[in-house]
Amino acid sequence: VQGEGVVQVEPDRAHINLGVTTEAPSAEEAQIKNANNMRNILAALGELGIKDDAIETSYFNVYPVYRYDQERGNQLTGYRVSNTVSVTLDKLSMVGEAIDSAIKAGATNVDSVNFTLADEKPWLNEAMVLAVENARKKAELLASAAGVKLGPVMIIRDPSTQFQPYSMGKEMRMMAMAAAGDASSVTPIAPGKLEIRAVVEMVYALD
Repeated sequence: VQGEGVVQVEPDRAHINLGVTTEAPSAEEAQIKNANNMRNILAALGELGIKDDAIETSYFNVYPVYRYDQERGNQLTGYRVSNTVSVTLDKLSMVGEAIDSAIKAGATNVDSVNFTLADEKPWLNEAMVLAVENARKKAELLASAAGVKLGPVMIIRDPSTQFQPYSMGKEMRMMAMAAAGDASSVTPIAPGKLEIRAVVEMVYALD
C-alpha cells in the first residue's frame, strides 16, 4: 500500500532577492554608480534593524552592452553592472517595509520573495507519521474487504518527502514598483501556507 501525509504550516522566514542594475559608458563608471546605490540600500536596510549577517550577495556581473548597426555591426555602447543581494528576514511583517526602503534607496529590481521555514524537520517528520498512518488504514481496509487478517509490516519505503517554499516572483515586482510610486503605500505581503507532503510505501504480511 501507499500512504500520503500532508501538513500545512505558516512560513516563519522570508528571503528577498533585490538589487541594482546600472549602465555607463565605462565599466568603472557603471561599477561606481552601482556601488553607491548598493551602499544606500544596505544603509536603508540597516536602519530597519536588519543585521549584516542577514544580507549576502547572491549575484554580481559586469558585461558589455552592444547596439546593432546595419553598416558597422555590433557597436559597444557601454557597460551594465548588476548586483543582487539576498535578505533573510525572520519577521515576516517587515518584508513589505524592507522592499519599499530598498527601492527608495535605489534598488532597481526585486527578483523574488521566497517564504520558507527556519526549521522544516519537525514538519517533515509529522508528514511522514501521517503518511504511515494513512498507509496502515488503507491496508486494514483492504485486508478486511478481502476477508483476511493483517499481519506485521515487512517493508517500509520513503520514496518521496517534499517541501516546496512559497515564491512570489513577477507579481512581487509589480506590487513593489507600484508601491514605490506612492509614498503613503506599503507593498502588501500575504504569504500563503506552505505544504509539506510525504509518501510512504508499506508491505504487510497477511495472517
